[in-house]
Amino acid sequence: MQYHFQFQNAFNLFAEVAHREKYGIQIYSGNKSEISFYSINNIFHPSTIDGCFIHDGNGLCGGIKIKGEGEDGFVWNIKPHKDRIVKYTLDKLKTLAITFENSTQFDSAKLVSIHSSSIVSILEKLSGFNNSVKIFQNKISEGWHETNDVDAGIIKRSTQYPDFDTYQMVYSGPHFFVSNPLYKTPREICVEKAHYDIIDPSLSTDDCTARTNYIPHLNPEKFHSLIKGFKTGEKDEDENDIYDSWIDYYKLGFRKMLSQAGERTLTPSIIPQKASHTHGVISAIFKSNNYLIELAAVSSSLILDFFIKTVGASNLTESRLTAFPLGVDEKYTPQLFNRTLLLNCLNKHFAPLWENNWQTIFKEDSWSKVDARLKPFNTLTLNGKEVHLLRNWFERRQALVEIDVITAMALGLTLEELSLIYNVQFPVLQQNEDDTWYDAKGNIVFTCSKGLVGVGVDRPVWELIRNLKPGETFEHTITKSELYQGKKITYYAPFDKCDRVEDYKLAWEHFEKIFKER
Repeated sequence: MQYHFQFQNAFNLFAEVAHREKYGIQIYSGNKSEISFYSINNIFHPSTIDGCFIHDGNGLCGGIKIKGEGEDGFVWNIKPHKDRIVKYTLDKLKTLAITFENSTQFDSAKLVSIHSSSIVSILEKLSGFNNSVKIFQNKISEGWHETNDVDAGIIKRSTQYPDFDTYQMVYSGPHFFVSNPLYKTPREICVEKAHYDIIDPSLSTDDCTARTNYIPHLNPEKFHSLIKGFKTGEKDEDENDIYDSWIDYYKLGFRKMLSQAGERTLTPSIIPQKASHTHGVISAIFKSNNYLIELAAVSSSLILDFFIKTVGASNLTESRLTAFPLGVDEKYTPQLFNRTLLLNCLNKHFAPLWENNWQTIFKEDSWSKVDARLKPFNTLTLNGKEVHLLRNWFERRQALVEIDVITAMALGLTLEELSLIYNVQFPVLQQNEDDTWYDAKGNIVFTCSKGLVGVGVDRPVWELIRNLKPGETFEHTITKSELYQGKKITYYAPFDKCDRVEDYKLAWEHFEKIFKER
């Protein structure tokens, strides 16, 4: 092969090809003595190809989408750039095989979607990280089958608020998002995928939980006994069950279906004890919760999400999950653990996880930026039932930004490489960041995010209130949420949005100083 060009039919240039469909053109030549060919991915218009080969290499190549002119927002990037050309050699194929397939079979390595040649150095660093999930004692599980296990009488469809003590909470994919186990709740009548409401952290309490769509169809004792044997069949040399009771562990759950076109593709969240999940979720448990929390942190970062987006897979498999890096230097873990626990421990069911993993150093932690909307860490206590969690959208975003930076440092990446990952591979997140506005209390007053339907006001109202002066308020009555229908929420001006790249720079400088001292 001489050239490989991967297209996406974003402009509907080919009527017979779906809008999101990816397809390719390959140009072959005669036999070659060594592996050497050129590849360009994420092409939206054929004119980009020739332009890349004559480009002088100056400037930045831009990501999958770039900011348009005037009011255009973010548009598909058809601008050519020399950096878009990736030249494949034997060494690069070996990198792909090791990084994405944990294999030395370079001759069958999958050609993943690499947008820029600058990305290759990041993949080489990730492939060079020594430790992965598979070397730590763990158990990967798929959940209840929503057809077969219902037919077998093990679970039944019933949308209701669950009793955790009788194992009624059965998580489905929509329940959680990135480090957020209380993301959505099914409506009272839930028969379509849109029948879910966003759970607002600022309006929730320690007793808040989501509805479940499935509950056990067996009595609690029989269900517990069945799930113990069904989910934890791994034995040690003496034929003793390594995991005494799967359902009594905290689990790290991932949506199995991977949305490559979404804001985030990898969506990990900690699932509480006494809860199980459907087969739309794949989960991991560890003998040590240290590894559970670390994996929750690292997989919540854009770095691991970038890894999954680059693979282009439609499902998260056990082999791919166990290849995730794990076992970073201990100097990074207090800050990672603190933010990850604060993001995930959102109700009383997580109190034991918080208390058993509490470190006094959490109280000495600090944010990388000064903002009144960020709750100070010195108020934290050992008591997991006290209200000191991240209860506003602004805090939760900042914690994830800082997890990105700490994870990048722990995996040996640079600030420039982290920013490149964000700018190239996360067009939807960029669009959402560019048009999500926070009030003076940290609440989202307006967002264009399709993943936060019902949060904030609609655009016509936003256009009327966006220029309110500091100190002015606007009272909004929620109408697009069954969960909060009729509830009033007050937004406090001034309103502002965040710049993720600038926040990365601040956080990098902040943590660089901290970790140099350790």
